[in-house]
Parts: sequence; C-alpha cells; structure tokens
Amino acid sequence: MATTTRNTILSNAIGSGLVAAALASYLCLYALTSVSLAWDFAHAEPRYAAVARGKIGTALELDALIPALRASPFRADLSRAAFVQMVMAQQIGLKSLRATTRMAAARRDLRLGLAAAPSDAYAWTRLAVAEMHLGNIKAAAGALSIAMQIAPAERKLTPIHFDLAVALLPELDAQGKATVARRLQIAAKWPELTPALSSNSANALRSRLKSE
Repeated sequence: MATTTRNTILSNAIGSGLVAAALASYLCLYALTSVSLAWDFAHAEPRYAAVARGKIGTALELDALIPALRASPFRADLSRAAFVQMVMAQQIGLKSLRATTRMAAARRDLRLGLAAAPSDAYAWTRLAVAEMHLGNIKAAAGALSIAMQIAPAERKLTPIHFDLAVALLPELDAQGKATVARRLQIAAKWPELTPALSSNSANALRSRLKSE
C-alpha cells in the first residue's frame, strides 16, 4: 500500500511538472511573440517609408513587412500593407497569376481599411488601381470617383488620378465626369502641377470631356 501511494504521489508530481513545463513554455512563446510584434511595429514604419520612396528591397523583406503592417492597431496601415502587395505584384509582372493573387490580397486589405477609415483618398485611389488590374472596371471607376470627391485638391494624387480617369472615363457617371472636370480646373491653380496638366492624360481628358 505504501509503495502504491509513493508511486501515485510520484506520478502526480511528474504530471504536475509536465503541466508546469508546458505552461512555462507557452508563456515563453507568448512573451517572444509579444517582443516580436513590438519589434515589427518599431521597424515597420521606417521600412515602409523606404519602400514608399522607391527603396524596394528584397521580396523576403517585403513579405515580412506586410504582416507587420496588417497587425498594426492603426487601420490606415492596412492601406500601406496593400501598397506593398501592389509593389510586389508589379515586380512579379502584372499579368502573372501570382501578381493577380497579390492584387486580390491588396483589395481585401483596402476594403477592410476603408470600412474603418472611409475618408482615406489614398486608399480609394489604390483600390481603383487594384480593381482595374483585376478587371473590375466599374468598381474601379466608382473608387476613383470617391477618391477625387474626397480630395479634389490633393496635389500628390493628381497625376495618377488623371491617368486612371483616362482609362475609366467611359464607366464614370455624370457626377464622376464632373469631378474629373473640376479636378482639372483645381489643378490649374498649382504651378507645380503644370507637368501633370500638360501630360497626355490631361490633354485626352480635356478633349473627351469637351466632346461630351
């Protein structure tokens, strides 16, 4: 009886030790994950800024940046994650299946981000680009129209808005076309936008809007 009791106590002690060890391992893993996320947050911002300036880096670095931006508590970072996806799609080659997968992921991130921050003109512009590359022309036109209505005087977006509007003009409704015309007028007030106003896209828009 004494032997049995000692064995039982020993077995219980071993079992408790294993549970404690497992719990300790979990806590260590959780701590490491938290440290890893903090590290990601600390380095995602400057890394993204470098990508936005054209310092793309390797595919491995970009793939590591995307989940860090997605995990950010700031919903605007979903638009940034989408931008990185779009950069990678361009690097791969926009006609490839892998690029299409990247664009679809970018569209998902953009929609999630815009659900929380619907006044982000940059996100709407990126969504227009993603939808266009995915063949959803009507959705792309709608996204572009919203982007131009939200930020009619955003100088940095003006050139790409003109380029997108040329491709999407047939799908824009009357309000969308009026928004394009207003964008051309507003851009004329900024001397630094002279190159954009004299571009082929701007000239084509003026000609087509006039004919309509």
